[in-house]
Amino acid sequence: MINKTTLKVFLFLGVGVVLNSTINLSYVLAHGGRTNASGCHHNKKLVDFHCHGNRPSEQTIKKLNSKDSNEKVVIDSCYDGDTCTTNAGEKIRLACIDTPELRGSKADPIPAKAARDFLNKLVAGNQVDIRRITIDRYGRTVAELSKDGVNLQELLVSKNFARIYKKYADPCPWAK
Repeated sequence: MINKTTLKVFLFLGVGVVLNSTINLSYVLAHGGRTNASGCHHNKKLVDFHCHGNRPSEQTIKKLNSKDSNEKVVIDSCYDGDTCTTNAGEKIRLACIDTPELRGSKADPIPAKAARDFLNKLVAGNQVDIRRITIDRYGRTVAELSKDGVNLQELLVSKNFARIYKKYADPCPWAK
């Protein structure tokens, strides 16, 4: 005769086996890592990009997980030296660099405008290559941009319009 406790254990184990065979447990198991505003992040242990709760499109996730995620976009304009918008309305945060702020308590408007203007002269209204890396907590695509084979982040650093953002430099081999 089976008692209630034994029955509960068998039911629990049975449900676990069914779940394991029908879904990818890598998304069920607890894991660390901060998420962005969309609830998404890179899981370094599993080496993937995924989301909790509201998910971006599967196409976006596939692009970010892809080893060859280079494509072309047309830049409408750049708000500052490290944030641009495509003609499709996608906000791009340039990866691995930081430029002076235009507004806020840490604002330094003169070099911030110089960085913005330099970047706008290079890319506004032009097609550039984009290597998507992730989506940040503000929902912006974090990516590297290049034009005619020149990495724009690296160029901004070499011209002293930007500095390497050491905390977030891992995705950019040139920034090491």
